[in-house]
Amino acid sequence: MLRVAAALAVCLGAQASVMKYELFSYDSVADPSATVVSGKARFTVLADGIIRMEYSDSGAFEDRPTLAVVNRKTAVPQFNQTNSGGTVTITTKRAKLTYTAGPGDFKTAQVLKVEPVGSSTFKTWTYGETSATDSWNLRGTFRTLDGQQNDTLDCSKTSVPHCEWGLVSRNGWALVDDTDVPCMDDDDFWADSQGKMLKNVDTTDLYILAYSHDYMTALQDYTMIGGRIPIFPRNNHGVWFTRWYDYANIDVRRVVQEYENRGMPLDVMVLDMNWHKKDDWSGYSWDPNLYQVPQDTMDYMHAHGLLVAANLHDATGIGKWEDRYLQACQALGLNPSNPGGPKGIPFSLVNKSYTNVLEDVILQPIEEDGMDFWWIDWQQGESGGGTGQDPRLKMNPTIWTDKMRVTDSKRRCIQNGKCTNKRGVVHARWGGLGNHRYQHGFSGDVAGLLWSNLAYQTYFTATAVNVGWGYWSHDIEGPGMDHEMFVRWIQLGCMSGIMRSHDRGMSAGGCKQWPTETTDCSNVRPYNVPLVYEDMNREALVWRTRMVPYIYTYTKQAFETGVGLIRPMYYHYPEEDMAYPASMDMNLGQEPTTRQYMFGESILAAPVTASAGCTNTRDVLEEPCGLTSQKVWLPPGTWVEHHTGSVYTGPTTLDKKFANWDMPMYIKAGAIITTIPVRTGHSVGRAADPYYVLEFSVYPGASTGNTRVYEDDGQTFDYLQGKSAWVNALYTRTATSLMFSVNTTGTFNGQPSQRAAVLRIVNSMPPTSVTVGGKAYAFS
Repeated sequence: MLRVAAALAVCLGAQASVMKYELFSYDSVADPSATVVSGKARFTVLADGIIRMEYSDSGAFEDRPTLAVVNRKTAVPQFNQTNSGGTVTITTKRAKLTYTAGPGDFKTAQVLKVEPVGSSTFKTWTYGETSATDSWNLRGTFRTLDGQQNDTLDCSKTSVPHCEWGLVSRNGWALVDDTDVPCMDDDDFWADSQGKMLKNVDTTDLYILAYSHDYMTALQDYTMIGGRIPIFPRNNHGVWFTRWYDYANIDVRRVVQEYENRGMPLDVMVLDMNWHKKDDWSGYSWDPNLYQVPQDTMDYMHAHGLLVAANLHDATGIGKWEDRYLQACQALGLNPSNPGGPKGIPFSLVNKSYTNVLEDVILQPIEEDGMDFWWIDWQQGESGGGTGQDPRLKMNPTIWTDKMRVTDSKRRCIQNGKCTNKRGVVHARWGGLGNHRYQHGFSGDVAGLLWSNLAYQTYFTATAVNVGWGYWSHDIEGPGMDHEMFVRWIQLGCMSGIMRSHDRGMSAGGCKQWPTETTDCSNVRPYNVPLVYEDMNREALVWRTRMVPYIYTYTKQAFETGVGLIRPMYYHYPEEDMAYPASMDMNLGQEPTTRQYMFGESILAAPVTASAGCTNTRDVLEEPCGLTSQKVWLPPGTWVEHHTGSVYTGPTTLDKKFANWDMPMYIKAGAIITTIPVRTGHSVGRAADPYYVLEFSVYPGASTGNTRVYEDDGQTFDYLQGKSAWVNALYTRTATSLMFSVNTTGTFNGQPSQRAAVLRIVNSMPPTSVTVGGKAYAFS
């Protein structure tokens, strides 16, 4: 029996189809014309390469949103269907599904397979195969690097929670299993009034992604059903500072002044647990001993163009010591003397009233003091707060605290009329598929300051893009006895999605370091090094901030396409063997196939991940010595080495030697790279500034080229209303001339009324003349 109308099947939760508090009002009920029902099986064609496959013993199918899939009301792709002799076929332009039912669920089906249409690198998938059994799956990410020593991303081997297989594979297909996961109701909540998980009613709920080697389209179509990646504030694309240390108001100011005085960029200041009272690991109230007038600290930071975030450990709940404890008890109807827990109101993520009180009564006043966003540092197990009610821990505190705090602003506006146009963002660990809607990532405490851990982060960062998590940030610090490593870690951070310096306490207490001793002590302050290394650190941080227009443009691309700044090499060169990891389990980040990645479409990044091997300790501490040998694979095409201007033709493998100040990057021939100037005296808060000056660097190797630079106000949701602009640049080149044009389309609040442009022609002799608008123009 074949039916093409979803109305003929019983669909639970249809009343909860439209989500209230997400970035968009996603609709989880598919268009009926996309649905094919055969007995107790239902197939939904969501995109050319995505087919949902459900089996329900009860005949009632699940239409509510889940954490991984929130939007099934997609434009129905063209497909053909047949039903002949009890065999159903569904054919899109990418894939053909064949199903012949058996006596029971999919396990008993005579046939359930998806095969390629036409010429394709997609290998046929048959029911029973999973991403775990696919040796060619390119893997995804897991919750954290806390305590990890370069663990494999093979989810069948690692014990790290929330490991997700990649949505891409060299076999051309990937499988998402949404069985037994929590669903969400008409208030975007995942539990009923008794705190019980709203479980997916399907017996089996699978999504096949069949995209061959078209990896970027796979991610784009997944974010179509899984929800968009938001554009987070422009500050966050610059330079961050964090340190677990009892900084008071005056100390935080001094950190800012140090960056300012030394011409080092700084855009985000994060307060670790020093900000709150010390009655417990958890805390939601300012420590009055350190911050007597919190608004004064916030005003100072904001006046310098910084955003401010603070650390949260939620596990204890709302303690009796909190400033607004009595108000929370009153809102929840609890007796303050007997609130239900030994320390106060127990933490719960399955009690909607509790989560709203926590966010609105306890945390919102801190935000009104000026706190811009939260660093969620949950470390108390993945079944806390009443979660963990499903076998795979899809219901976990990591993803839900992320969701709560990204969507708070929209929820408060709808529920309480307390509306703000400020973008929701969190800094937190990964909680599983769907967490891409709640950016960006905190990879946890680095396990040790080792070259192997630095190297692993290059592979880990790029591979996470395979599940839409393209903005991992890592603890950027270095051992006090090895300034070379500290420089390399800063350089890696600057070539990552987020550049965040952080020390988890390894530099405090009785720890001594250079210049007093050569003990292995952490250093997080980029200026707390000998002058030559300080210059290297400044150069890397300035480069990062200069690149903000380029970086921010790719966050816009992530919003539109699911693929942003960081891209594995195989996204752009899927038929080149060297674009793929030689091994996904060994020497990760220590050889070209797992160390390098694309930094946007135009830059190949190959961070140095090994030491120059100096043996004289004093030399390592005070002066750089030696060169680091490292191989770099260049794909087909012409490439310009960033730090030397040397031109290479790929495919080829270079065996290079790099000095400590070199940041190996290779620019595609003909590219235009857009930057902003960063000058001493204006390095703090620079990432937030409108683009009053844009610098365009034209690289050799092509007769024509173009680029686009995205801009908006950098802070609000106005971009969702189309209040944004594109700067469009184009050049044509002949043997004797170069013609360059630039224009802007679109408007937004705070847009510069006029702008200066700087044109740099890389690897070129000085021009003999320059004209602008037909008039001669002075140049240098």
